[in-house]
Parts: sequence; C-alpha cells; structure tokens
Amino acid sequence: MRTGGSTRRILKSLVVLAAVLATAFLLFTPSSALASDPLAASLDESIVIVPANEGDVPVVPRVTAKAAILVDMATGAVLYSRNPDKQLEMASTTKMMTAILILESMDLDKVVKVPSAAVGAAGSALGLKRGESFTVKELLYMMLVPSANDAAITLAIAQAGTVKAFVAEMNARAEKMGLTKTHFENAWGLHVEGHVSSARDMAEIARVAMRDATFRKIVSTREFTLDKPVGGIRGRVIKTSNELLEDYSWVNGIKTGSTPWADYCLAASATKDGLTLISIVLGAKDQDTREMESKALLEYGFKRCPVKALVEKGAEVVDVPLADPLARTVRLVTAESLSRRLLGEKEVAGRVKLTKELTLPVKTGDELAELVLTQGDADLGSVKLVAAESVGVPDLRTIMGAWNGPWASCLPLAGLLTALND
Repeated sequence: MRTGGSTRRILKSLVVLAAVLATAFLLFTPSSALASDPLAASLDESIVIVPANEGDVPVVPRVTAKAAILVDMATGAVLYSRNPDKQLEMASTTKMMTAILILESMDLDKVVKVPSAAVGAAGSALGLKRGESFTVKELLYMMLVPSANDAAITLAIAQAGTVKAFVAEMNARAEKMGLTKTHFENAWGLHVEGHVSSARDMAEIARVAMRDATFRKIVSTREFTLDKPVGGIRGRVIKTSNELLEDYSWVNGIKTGSTPWADYCLAASATKDGLTLISIVLGAKDQDTREMESKALLEYGFKRCPVKALVEKGAEVVDVPLADPLARTVRLVTAESLSRRLLGEKEVAGRVKLTKELTLPVKTGDELAELVLTQGDADLGSVKLVAAESVGVPDLRTIMGAWNGPWASCLPLAGLLTALND
C-alpha cells in the first residue's frame, strides 16, 4: 500500500510538473509561433457599412448659365457640372484669389493707407479717400462683403508694392494649384482681355479659400459697421452683395461678381449636417438667375447626399485576436452611434484601427480600437470600439481545458489529474 501510494504521489507530481511545463510553454511562446499574425489579417479589411445608394436619384436642376459646377468642399468630388472647363470671365469672384494671397502673407492687424491708385476705382466701390487708414482685416471685409474694388486695389498695392506685381503672384499661385484655364489681369475682376477662368478652377480656388477660418467668417457676414470713416462717412453700414446669404440660413458664402462681359457670376457655399458644398455659376443672364440656379444646385447636392445612420451603439463590428497563448479573441462593439450626411451614392466603408495594445487582461468596456468611416476619399469620422466581454489571463485550469497542442495525443493531463485525485 505504501508503495502504491508513493507511486501515485510520484505520478501526480510528474503530471503536475508536465502541466506546469505545458503552461510555461504556452505563456512564453510568442503568439506568432502559435498562429499566423492575426491582427494584420483581421484589421486590414475594409468593412462595408452602408451599401451604395440604389434609391431614387433627385432630378438634376436645369441650369442656363454658361458654365456651372457643384463640388464637395472637403474632397473636391464633383456632383454636377456644365461646361466646367470652358474659359470665361469670372468678374469679382476673382477676389477669392486676392484674399488667399493676402491672408497668407499679411498681418491682419497691419494698418495701411488708401493709395491714390485706389481712389475713384471703377465698378463696385466704397469711394475710399486717399490717406484713409484701415487694417488689412477691415479691407478684406470691404473687398469680400460688398465687393469693393478700391479695397482690393489698396490690399494689392500694400502687399506687393504695385498691382502688376500682385497679379504676377496671383498667376504664379494659379499655376502652382494646377489651374490650367485661369489667367489674371487684375486683382478685382473688371473686364480686361485675357482675364479668364473656368467653373472647375474657380471651385478649386473657393475650396482653398474656405479652408481659412478668417475667410469663412468674412464671407458669411451679412452686414458690418466700422466706427471710423469709410469713404468719408462714419458709422457706415455695409451689406453683403450675396442675396443667397441673406435669404437662407444654411448658405455661408462666398462671392458675387458681374460685368457686362462676364454677365452674372456667383461662388456659393452651404453647409448641412457637417457637409459643405460649393457651387460655381458663371455667365448667368441676370442676378435672379445666378441666385436661383446656385440655390437649385446646392439643394440638389444635399438631396444627393442624404443623412443616414451609419452605425448604432452596441453594434458588433469584429472579433479581434489577442496577444494570448490560447489564441483567443475579443469581440469589439461600437461605443456610440453615428449619423452623417453622405456624399452621393458611393458605399460607406469602415476600417478598424487599434488604439491600444491588445494585452491581457481585457475588461468589458475597455476602449481598444476605433472604426474609421470613409466614403470614397471623404472622411466621415470615427466611432470608438470597446470590448464586449472580459478576457482574463489564462490560469492552469483554463489552459488545461483549452489545451489541444502537440502534447495532447501522448499526455492527456486533464484526465490523469482527475484519475489521480480519485
């Protein structure tokens, strides 16, 4: 009996030792040796969140202007176009490029004086007097809100010394931006032979300008008042020339223009539910037409870009492999819901991006990753992903229960331990 008891104790010790060795093997063997790298395989796949829209497409508006285009502000994706590359005069929408150069190169608080060259400027003007002093910011408001040519001339000379030098900078910038249909002859947009652009090029200029917060604030201004004299008049109320801006709360810019040669032009922008669209209309027959057709284009764009619930809170997204000797996974679910206004009919895709190293233990609710949502080239935002359940560090019992490794066929440890304990 003693011999038998000793034998059982020895066998039991050997089994426990084997189990410990097996546990150590599992715990200290790199996960890559136990399985192929699961993270690269699982997280490099794009998940379709919302399929391409197969519903009704809104009726395309009738546009009579010589050229027009509708684009997404963020990506430049074209939602509508009519003669987008036709070279046409663009009148005072020119001032968007003027503003870009001024905002990039001048201190907004710098005070400049009105030069004699700006006095009596033709076309739209505020009648600025020679020697009147304004900050660069005040002159930008004058140039962009009521479309004052005398303010544009003042800024051009203050920045480059002469209008000619400033226009050379405008053309150099247009070339750098790849605007092959654009050539400037002045900084304010009055008719000069060869002063031309296209709807597509003007949309790109508008997109660049609208990235600047100061520009966005100015072109969304309906009216302003300066305490100092403007054209010799103190306390003058200056209103926007953009009637769309006055009539619709969702319109937030940008710039009007008109001459007998360019007819009526308008660069307009509007935002709904986080999506900003830009329309360019060149060569409309009258002011009402340019505004009516710009509004119709923007409304058409928003109808093509409906608001959709992309993910609901608690939605299961993916099972992610852990750095775990047992090759277990953790189920990731969304921590919040997300709705976005989509861009056209393209499908929405999601990609899981880890935000934390996946080490044990994992607790329910731990934030481990994010689901990044895109539609084509457009970034729609992201949603946090959390663990749906806890996954602890494996103990001996867990390992023995899950063990099916190379020792399992010759050493049924769990069974022996059970028998020896009887």
